[in-house]
Amino acid sequence: MRSRAPRFRCGLVAALLVGSASSAVSTRTAHAAPPVRDRVVVTADGSPAYSLTGGLSSGGVAVLDNVVTYETDRIEGTGTLPGSDGGTASVSFEIAKDFFSLKGRFTFEDPGAGVEISADIDGGVTVPGAGTVRWEGTGTVRRGGGSSERRVTFTIEDRRPDPGDHAVRFTHAGQRRNAILRLPDDYDGTPRPALFHFPGLFETPGIAEWYGRMADYAQTRGFIMVTPEHHGIGWQGVLGGTPGPDVDDPGFVRRLQDVLVDRFNADPKRLYASGMSNGGFFTSKMACENDRFAAYAPVAGQLNDPVACDPGRRVPIVLVHGDGDFVVPYGTVRPALDFWTRNNGCGTKSVATNLPDIAPDDNTTVVRHDHPGCPADAPVTLYEIKGGGHNWPGGTPFLGPFLGGTTYDIDANAVIWEFVSRHHL
Repeated sequence: MRSRAPRFRCGLVAALLVGSASSAVSTRTAHAAPPVRDRVVVTADGSPAYSLTGGLSSGGVAVLDNVVTYETDRIEGTGTLPGSDGGTASVSFEIAKDFFSLKGRFTFEDPGAGVEISADIDGGVTVPGAGTVRWEGTGTVRRGGGSSERRVTFTIEDRRPDPGDHAVRFTHAGQRRNAILRLPDDYDGTPRPALFHFPGLFETPGIAEWYGRMADYAQTRGFIMVTPEHHGIGWQGVLGGTPGPDVDDPGFVRRLQDVLVDRFNADPKRLYASGMSNGGFFTSKMACENDRFAAYAPVAGQLNDPVACDPGRRVPIVLVHGDGDFVVPYGTVRPALDFWTRNNGCGTKSVATNLPDIAPDDNTTVVRHDHPGCPADAPVTLYEIKGGGHNWPGGTPFLGPFLGGTTYDIDANAVIWEFVSRHHL
């Protein structure tokens, strides 16, 4: 079951402000698989009162979220759980967002207790914890040949997340922080690699997805796509970022990595980072500071302070940048490229390969620059987009041609995933 919430991505107008012009992190080495079954609690007031709690022995309930509002968007599924007197109880949920509230129907049956409960849901759903939803309202309770309207509640602990869209919400450094993620179609709770994408200035996760279709790409390829929301206009500590308050973006990312590993069973050895413009700058900053990512892919936003960067290790990294980018000029690429080849011990030799011009009408071509002297576990690669502007390669250009050309000779999603997925910690 998969949410079809709106998906968005945007190029960076506000980055015009930019382009015209070391910490020890613990590495999590183990993670627990998510609980095998979802958990349901059903209660009914009255005399006699009724309550049943248990993990589903079959079936499942999906709690899915909206990538724009970060709110629960859908609760759906059926399942069975141990009932009264050794019997089997069954539950069914078919609830979805309808304008401003969640609406639908809930049914429950426990033959061992002779209890049937049904309720029409129209609002009243709360989210008391991560992956948990609760509803309280009036339902119909049938018991012992009689029927009455009573106060009914259900609580669902979605302990095994389902394929589709999910939101992560928590408070860090005094600020509410959010992220969206999509679990792929074949997600079954087994460990999966996860690609983090850091949006650019004024770019929400939903907007990033609309224009780049990153989650759509990940959906059929078996990895988790994660897009965090920055606080304010952009990521702090890099060009264009919000000057204050100090929201500890690096700490936020580390907590989000924990959530991905602990709740969604992301493989801690296969976490990757990418980003666009201000998000590309922040991706480069993470390459300097966050050693829990196995590889990095900054797009149109390269390392802007090589002197301050001290990764303390070799860093697999692929750089993507257009030579017609007037927002973040192509001239910023060389200092970053020199730093990474020097850091990784690549030597000075490079090999340029002209890639096929499969979309001649886009007025761009692509040259891939490889460095054969790099260690096998720490390559440095540059995709130079001839005629390319400040847009996501292969994506929908924001503001049409205003930010320069968009190449369709490569798809940034495919380039990034092909590169990073070869690496692990």
